[in-house]
Amino acid sequence: MKTFAYTAFTSEGRRRRGMVVAEDEAGASAEIAAMGLMPAEITARAGGGNGADGGGISTGRKGTGWRTRRLEHDMLAVFTRQMAVLLGAGLSADASLAAVQTAAAAPRIERLAAEARAGLMAGAPLSEALAQAGGGLPVWFAAALRAGEQSGDLDRVFSTLAEHLESSASDRAAIASALIYPAFVAGVAVLVCAVLMVTVAPEIVGMFESSGQELPALTQTVLAMTGFIENNLAALGALAAALAALALGFARVPALRRRRDRLLLRLPVTGSFLRMAAAAQYLRTLALVVASRLPLTEALRFSADVVDIEPLRAEADAAGEALSRGESVAGSLRRLGFLHPVAHQLIQAGESSARLAPMTERAAVLAESALRSRRKRLAALLEPLAMVVVGAVVLAIVLAVLLPIFDMQAMVGP
Repeated sequence: MKTFAYTAFTSEGRRRRGMVVAEDEAGASAEIAAMGLMPAEITARAGGGNGADGGGISTGRKGTGWRTRRLEHDMLAVFTRQMAVLLGAGLSADASLAAVQTAAAAPRIERLAAEARAGLMAGAPLSEALAQAGGGLPVWFAAALRAGEQSGDLDRVFSTLAEHLESSASDRAAIASALIYPAFVAGVAVLVCAVLMVTVAPEIVGMFESSGQELPALTQTVLAMTGFIENNLAALGALAAALAALALGFARVPALRRRRDRLLLRLPVTGSFLRMAAAAQYLRTLALVVASRLPLTEALRFSADVVDIEPLRAEADAAGEALSRGESVAGSLRRLGFLHPVAHQLIQAGESSARLAPMTERAAVLAESALRSRRKRLAALLEPLAMVVVGAVVLAIVLAVLLPIFDMQAMVGP
């Protein structure tokens, strides 16, 4: 099966665009005609319908190279919630993808559903079909779906993933909202200060030079910085472009990504957030798989797959190997330094009392609540901190303009 993008017209002459899954172009044309549309253009798309090609988890880049059509976080949350509702209603994976494709409000969601459906019809499991569909899905997303496929709780996994994505989207929106007002104030302040430095500052400098007086140290510093930016604008622009390319390289190249992860883990704030997010994802997947009564070795393997930060992933793999050697679950998970001590205690108590599944669920809820609380505190602190920084910069620039004026008044005063 292949995925075809089409442009067609209704009987009223309105143009419609979308995607269909068919064996060939003739089949695609027939499906479009069955929808009451007159096809005008049909194009086969790459990236979907290639079928399963063995084990492992794809990251969504197969067949698309460096131009992966990554699905935005909000769109992925919408798609995941739609799949959770449809699968929970008893629809098959194929029917659910078809319904999402038909009702998709965004072209990228429609494309993802169509290409995943093509892969599914070609024999690939849903997790692999979605990973190869070209949406650039996170590795942990596909890993969680694989765990759901093995356990038979795919609808529950989609629901859990949807809750996680919606919660993180809400937290990100709160952080972004906290930065809107400081960003607006900073923009206006920079504009006003730029006008002062361009119009007022040169006049003051000329008056001080003619009188033989020396400018205040703060004014000299600000003027030196302004002159440096003005004289090296092209070089600074090239540096910004190089830094952006380096950031992209860190995300694409595994060796660079490992170095980036190690650096971020050492930082006080980002390191804490990365560990808490990894703990929440790991424990949530572990709770789902354990509750599905799969072997514990499989549970730890699937849970390790959702951790996409290399140093933390190594700890998760070591825990799985320890369990395979005969250690207890609690003893194996002691190797995970990113788990909270209370989570270790809950899992140990669950293993001792033969209630591992509910206690792991409590540990997952604890980790998710802690991560959510930390994000809310960060959002509450960002706005005042940003305003303090902006105020300090504006104060320095305004003083750099006012101090020479005060000195001039002292020179011409009685």
